[in-house]
Order: sequence, then C-alpha cells, then structure tokens
Amino acid sequence: MWDDKHSNDLSRRERQVVEIVMRRGRASAREIEEELPDAPTYSAVRSILRLLVEREVLVKTAEEGRDWFSLPVSPKKARAGVLARMVDQLFDNSVGEAALALLGQRNVKLSAEEAEKLIQLIEEARKP
Repeated sequence: MWDDKHSNDLSRRERQVVEIVMRRGRASAREIEEELPDAPTYSAVRSILRLLVEREVLVKTAEEGRDWFSLPVSPKKARAGVLARMVDQLFDNSVGEAALALLGQRNVKLSAEEAEKLIQLIEEARKP
C-alpha cells in the first residue's frame, strides 16, 4: 500500500481493511467489521487483522481493554506513498497530468484556502 513491501501482497479483503484503518487513523475490529462491504464474521475480521499484524502491515495496541489497529507509519505518509505510486503507474510519473485529471472532473470545488495553497505549490514547483 504505502511502500513496495506491502503494496503487492494484500488480498482484496486485506486491502479493504488497511484502507479503513488508513482513513480512520486507527480502528477497532468491530469498527472495521461495520465498515467492510459484505462483511465477513467478526472472527474472520479478527483473523485478517492478526495476519496483517504478523506481516507488520498494521500495528496492534491495547487500550482500555480494547485492541486498536493502526498503520506503522502516519496516515499522511501512507497516503503520500499510495499517491506517488498511483501517479507513477497511472500517469507515467507526471504530477501535472494527475493534477489535471483530478481538477478537470466535474463538480470539483475547492475552498479559497485550498485554491491558494495549490497556487502557492504550483509557483514553488515552477522555480528552477
């Protein structure tokens, strides 16, 4: 997902679990079960989580008698890794093409703050 070590050897269901954890920052097995499409049993979710922890794709911590699952890196770093891989694979490593594809969609609305930040980043990227 966020690095080559983890990106290619996840099943569809494992990928769904990791995406839920990535989106939430951390999640319990019950929360993951509730968000999974066509969720398997709670026991099956726990088995998936156990395997992901064993393979160091997720980290498990206990808090207040409950197990919580998170990424071994920050969600921001994980998202950046996923995005970099997508830009490389889908847009021939062209950040500009990826940005155009995103911003060229209908119904894309940016806040004034987001637009200003993008303008600033574009200006910085133009500098030699």
